[in-house]
Amino acid sequence: MPYPSADASNSPGASPPAPLTIGTAGHIDHGKTLLIEQLTGMRADRPYERERGMTIDIGYAEMRDPAGRRIGFVDLPGHERFIRNMVAGATGIDLALLVVAADDGVMPQTREHLEILDLLRVKRGIVVLNKVDLVDEETAELAEEELREELEGTVLESAPILHCSAASGQGIDALRDAIYAAVSDVASSDDPGSFFCGVQRSFAAAGFGCIVTGVPAAGHLRVGDEVELLPAGSKARVRAIEIYHEAAEQARAGHRTALNLSGVHHDDAARGMVIAAPGAYGPSRHIAVMLRLLPSNRRPLKHAAPVRFLSGTLEDMAKVYLLEGNALEPGMDALVEVRTTEPLTVRDGASFIIRTDNAKETLGGGRIVASLDRPIGRKNVSKHDRLRRWADALDDPRERLRFMLADRGALTPAQLARETQLSREAVATLLETMSGEGELVTLPGGSFTTRSAVDAASTALREAVRAMHKEQPLLEALPIATVRDRAQLDEAQLTAALAELGDEAVVEARTIRHRDHSVKLDGATDRAAKTVLACLEQARFAPPARDQVPDETGLTTKEAQSGFVYLKARGDLRDVAPGILYARSILDEGIRILAKISEGRGHFEPADAKRALGGISRKWLIPLLEYYDRIGATRRDGNGRRLTNKGQAMAEGGIDVG
Repeated sequence: MPYPSADASNSPGASPPAPLTIGTAGHIDHGKTLLIEQLTGMRADRPYERERGMTIDIGYAEMRDPAGRRIGFVDLPGHERFIRNMVAGATGIDLALLVVAADDGVMPQTREHLEILDLLRVKRGIVVLNKVDLVDEETAELAEEELREELEGTVLESAPILHCSAASGQGIDALRDAIYAAVSDVASSDDPGSFFCGVQRSFAAAGFGCIVTGVPAAGHLRVGDEVELLPAGSKARVRAIEIYHEAAEQARAGHRTALNLSGVHHDDAARGMVIAAPGAYGPSRHIAVMLRLLPSNRRPLKHAAPVRFLSGTLEDMAKVYLLEGNALEPGMDALVEVRTTEPLTVRDGASFIIRTDNAKETLGGGRIVASLDRPIGRKNVSKHDRLRRWADALDDPRERLRFMLADRGALTPAQLARETQLSREAVATLLETMSGEGELVTLPGGSFTTRSAVDAASTALREAVRAMHKEQPLLEALPIATVRDRAQLDEAQLTAALAELGDEAVVEARTIRHRDHSVKLDGATDRAAKTVLACLEQARFAPPARDQVPDETGLTTKEAQSGFVYLKARGDLRDVAPGILYARSILDEGIRILAKISEGRGHFEPADAKRALGGISRKWLIPLLEYYDRIGATRRDGNGRRLTNKGQAMAEGGIDVG
């Protein structure tokens, strides 16, 4: 493929229309390459292939329909030894051109190519009965009848069968008209995925440096964009783009593309590697796939069976790990893990093929679900279910967003783009549309979640607050972290739920209460609270232990406990250490005393504090000083302590202790 040229005929700023890509299929020597030449006037094969009389690697040609839409042809090799190249070229084609020679009829690679087209999910096709000039009319009709029987139950079952001769030109006009009709049925649309292009070829061009060629499978790319070469992970920048031999500012999915890259050497970009949008994809040896084993297989596929794994332009040896059972029967489907020898970069939703490890036979194929950072595991049923649900979402960009938001709770646009493998532009458009329709909600900080998730979170928060108020009626407000854990919400969900509840939930400092909640004290609890507080305030810095308060006050244990709960809820009582309670007023007084004895020297010793606090023993002194350290009012300084700025503010009454 020629390197990008500034002198190409189309405007560099033009965005080429979405093309139709046609891939040939069929047995060797059935006339695929000559048929393309008749249609396009271009030779898709190379001189060394002509000398050998067979197509070995992928060839290209093109033409335009009467409306000017470009039609690209991918000439695929028919020999069984080059199935790898056939798969690389057939991945992503819009229409298959199955070619069968009338004098040979259906042959082994005819059947194998049909199976591969089905596994690659090629939806459209045209069947050509070629070389009809070499047989009489009756033989041609018999060949067509045999072909019809072979096509039953395949992706091309309803495809038209056209009689042609690539050598004489017979039927070529009718074939061309059929192709034009197929072009008109294919809608033009920008692929919403992040850019992904498997490297088919790389080389160096004098004055330009590294050139890589391929057909992008997803997304779009512009001159000047940064790209990532995977699995190596090296970065490069796009200096120029060429589409079908013409310079362009943008490459898009489906176009045969050459990229002039700066920052990488052409030897580092081999076939099977990927040029991708940075951060959107990554290499892995663990690939979850939906595998369908061909009905024509002669035996089941065993657990951990060695295979060749092909997807796009890459190929690697691998093993198939079944998640259920020890064998997969012919014709059956299953979610499995493909574990490759080397880390590979694949795209969620892409097609793949598996063949025997000796490359003699196609076993099956299907769809890539996801690359994973570790093995799936047979017992991880919840992960199996998640992967199946993600597989169901792959065909619809909206469903991809819905799945990820339901799975993660809340994500930013950048996180959504990375997790869904959609472009940032596509994600931004979808978020705007879905938010406008009321399906999504924007959270503080710019993340998004679903309306249903916000409704569920607000319901869970409301129910948790009400339940905890009922369980602890003497608490005026509840610790918000405790309520969040009770409702099983993360911080983003909590924020969304609070915004949804509005003034129904009253949030102050680190607490929350329902607007209708108030503490209703009975006379006994009120008397108990006043008695407990009076006892602790009178004891000052040497209060009785918690379990001694009933004896000191004459209260029952239950009455004292109700007093503790109420006073702590109001903030009038603090736990200084296990079993040691102080009245808040005494703690306020204590910090003022410590501030006074620190004047001048700027610090105080434990002995100074002991004298100033009434000569209390170490039983109370040490827990009290450690409490002040813990709340940030004081800090250790050698053997002594200093008041912090926070402690000084507490001493002046600006900040409550605690």
